Amino acid sequence: MRPAQRTLAAFWLAVFDAAQIIGCASQKKANLAKLWWKMTEIEVLPLAPEATRQIVETYITRQGMLIESPGLFVSHIVKQSGGNPQAIADMLEDSSKERFVDKQRIREMRHAAGVRYFDFTSVMILALASVVGARYLAIGTGDTELYIFAGMIAAIVISLRVFLFRGAGKAN
Repeated sequence: MRPAQRTLAAFWLAVFDAAQIIGCASQKKANLAKLWWKMTEIEVLPLAPEATRQIVETYITRQGMLIESPGLFVSHIVKQSGGNPQAIADMLEDSSKERFVDKQRIREMRHAAGVRYFDFTSVMILALASVVGARYLAIGTGDTELYIFAGMIAAIVISLRVFLFRGAGKAN
């Protein structure tokens, strides 16, 4: 068995192990059901802008925060949080650490939840899988031109990925 085949076999064994755990958990076995619950994602719907506005205003009142422009502060948090409860909590906690929140500080407040983007993940996975498939096909058929072409396309796809996602992951 070649190293590439061993790697592929190890990959599929890992996938089948995960599928087996999920299958057992779905049968309501005591300990595995707890594991399944921990692996399940729970979707939290975004809050309406009015609800977010009310939460922020209540927080300002309870904390007794000194804010240069309360209207700007509230609208900025509503916009940046996108209704995400964790984003609202993070931004309020960060701003409450300061004694006085001025307009400059309000404008500098950022949260990743307020960033809107188009998700290219599926396109990139499909492109990389096509390139890998073309390279394996080229190796199998002995076509050096296809192998070189697929290598060049791989370099282009990886370069695009670097430039498209250069700022991804940078919060604040």
